[in-house]
Amino acid sequence: MSNLTMEEKLKSITEYVDSHEADIVDFLVEFISINSVTYNEGEAVKWLAGKMNEFGYDEVRIDPVGNCVGRVGHGKTVLLYDSHIDTVELGDPEAWGMEDPLKAEIIDGVIRGRGAVDDKGCLAGITWAGRAIKDLGLEEDFTLWVSGSISEEDVEGSCVKAMTEENPDIKPDYILVAESSTNRLMRGHKGRALIKITVPGKCAHASSAWRGDNALIKALPIIEGIDKFNDFVEDPFLGKGTIEVTKVDCKTPSLNTIPGEAVITCDRRIACGETIEDLLAEIKPFIENIEGVKAEIDTEKVVSYTGYEITAVDYFPSWVLEEDDPYIQSGVAAYEGLFGKKPEVTKWDFCTNATHLCGRMGIPAMGYGPGDETLCHGTQDKVPVNELLDAIKFYAALPLFAKDLK
Repeated sequence: MSNLTMEEKLKSITEYVDSHEADIVDFLVEFISINSVTYNEGEAVKWLAGKMNEFGYDEVRIDPVGNCVGRVGHGKTVLLYDSHIDTVELGDPEAWGMEDPLKAEIIDGVIRGRGAVDDKGCLAGITWAGRAIKDLGLEEDFTLWVSGSISEEDVEGSCVKAMTEENPDIKPDYILVAESSTNRLMRGHKGRALIKITVPGKCAHASSAWRGDNALIKALPIIEGIDKFNDFVEDPFLGKGTIEVTKVDCKTPSLNTIPGEAVITCDRRIACGETIEDLLAEIKPFIENIEGVKAEIDTEKVVSYTGYEITAVDYFPSWVLEEDDPYIQSGVAAYEGLFGKKPEVTKWDFCTNATHLCGRMGIPAMGYGPGDETLCHGTQDKVPVNELLDAIKFYAALPLFAKDLK
């Protein structure tokens, strides 16, 4: 199709996607039916790899980490589309009001079930974009890698970091993170960190508490201080950071023993440029008068479904591209060419795999996906079919606009 005009290419993409609506819906419904809760993604990964092979991808891999990666084309400009295959727990079917969150419902053009909006709708979209490019013969001077990555819900960025290390030949010039955005174009998001504050004490029976030192009571002023804190640096695009106490664990052998240790976990949302040292310095005034207290960024050791071990420091940096960045503008041009209007260009409030791919590696990134991101993790996990179709069109068109940026 290299002899066609851009307008003709975009028309062919639109007609192709619209003509495959029923197949796309069936794909997503079947995908949702395969349980892929974090660290249990193996069956879904094998299914996705099979679909990529069926769709005629030039190469399909399941790497040692357990990520599924497929390639279309072999041109100069390399794009990596990433979407995670894992989901949060299914939840109580009664709270959903449906028999089984894995048995997707389709009502009034909306597909509902666990993973529809986060993130299997988006992953279905980028997978079908690869098929559209192949079937339409649109492989021009670009290479498109489509990644179904694992374990994002727990340690975002860590499994794609391992993917880049285990697949050193995949060297993307540009990243697209497919997460729900109601088909708005995202050019950044805040990062996050987990701060663990360990407060020492001494266990004693509650009937003679004076013999001990109640770590939970000592922790209360720390919790109160953190709760009231709002003196964050304000980023002109991302806004202020936040900090919230999300968990308190007490070390105690019984319910009638005062705790000898309390561990406070805080979720800290971070703007551009905030380092680990900055975050710990911010906590210091709340803990400096308590002897033996320790604040640190948490470290997790996780094992993927393949047995691959990952150590993840719970510090995930933010990222931002300027709106006039050439890559962002290629996305604007693709959207406008398809739909005859400019997209809304904005930011996510949550963290994605772009925290590593762009935040750490510095590869230009954008985000885009069907579905309302505010519905992630809830019982209204759903994606409108019309948004999904439009997203596939965008995903298939973007390489045509980005291929000449290098």
